[in-house]
Amino acid sequence: MVESKNYLIQAQLVLIFLIPLTPHIEISNNLQLDDIPVVLFFVLFTLNVFLKNIHKFYFKEGAAILLFIAYISIQNYVINDNFLFSDVIRYIFYLLLLVTILNLKSSKFLDKYLFSLLVFLSFFSIVSYYFRLDFGVDSYNYWKIGFNSNNWIFTDGRINGLQAGGPNAFGGIISCLGLYCIPNLKGYLKDFIIFVSLLACFFTYSRSALVVFVMLLLFYVTLNKDYLRSLTIIITLLITINFGLIDRFTSESETEGVEDRVLMQQASFKDISTRSFQENIFGYGFDNFGIVRNELKSIDDFSEDLRPTGPHNSFLFIILNYGFFGLFLFLNIFFKEFMTFLKSFNDNLVKSNYLFLGGFVALSFTGDFIQNHSISVLFFLIFFQLVFERTHER
Repeated sequence: MVESKNYLIQAQLVLIFLIPLTPHIEISNNLQLDDIPVVLFFVLFTLNVFLKNIHKFYFKEGAAILLFIAYISIQNYVINDNFLFSDVIRYIFYLLLLVTILNLKSSKFLDKYLFSLLVFLSFFSIVSYYFRLDFGVDSYNYWKIGFNSNNWIFTDGRINGLQAGGPNAFGGIISCLGLYCIPNLKGYLKDFIIFVSLLACFFTYSRSALVVFVMLLLFYVTLNKDYLRSLTIIITLLITINFGLIDRFTSESETEGVEDRVLMQQASFKDISTRSFQENIFGYGFDNFGIVRNELKSIDDFSEDLRPTGPHNSFLFIILNYGFFGLFLFLNIFFKEFMTFLKSFNDNLVKSNYLFLGGFVALSFTGDFIQNHSISVLFFLIFFQLVFERTHER
């Protein structure tokens, strides 16, 4: 079994933390800047296998992911005449990430990188907001990296990170990382990180990210009877009132985003209720549809000036792409760990891994988080730590 001090395998895993820090900027045809950490991961995985740092492939533990990959590959070949596409590559990447982690003697060294990532992103958000730092747009040409100005009555802008997906995705990353890191801290450092990460999350002005962060954090401190930490949370929220906390949730001019998401999900449910049995079971295939407000149709049918998206619900997205059978195979990846969670329900409620996963799942009902590699790679990393614990305890 590999020692955790093996620098080559550690270097492979450190690349994971570069993915949320690498903008989606075109370098050349068919190559983006955020593809580089993924490519290097595949290269180092191959090298680690060759050097026998990775010597066991854990087919049983990876079987559910492999089955999902096989299904979406065959399904997409039947519909789009294409076996190898971005989702297939992404889940092959996750499968190799699982194999890599299971070949470690300990996965705890990853915690310091998760903490460092939280600290960096938090200060990036706060400093970018205070100094109005604008680093330009990525290849999607929609959200700027850093400060995005607007004409809201309570603030003149919101912060996006370096990842793809905009401020809501950035807020989600900070929220989930905070839920993972804060329970593992002690003393004044714990209070400081609560304050900094909550403030950083707020400056993205993502309502769902802030609500999930605050609610699960309060849930955690209440179960641990750590009531003084509730005071830190309350003080931070009182400070954010000066920056438009209440207005962000109550201003009539800012409810349009919520209405759009409701319309998108209503359009998705309507489409599911009217399409054929076969389409419901197997889906439309990858990247064959888009949604703008209450319209769901083929991407080719939208005019060029519109920007069709997913349904802002990761699970509806899977159903539309891969059908209910695809959703079943996706959820099957997590079945064993879910049963482990239920066996020690009370103890697991305050475990940092489950707080992260709970936050991510909650946010996935309001955004396409599972489909955003910049965020979902951290989700799978945290989840695979649980697989590691169960596998090596056995």
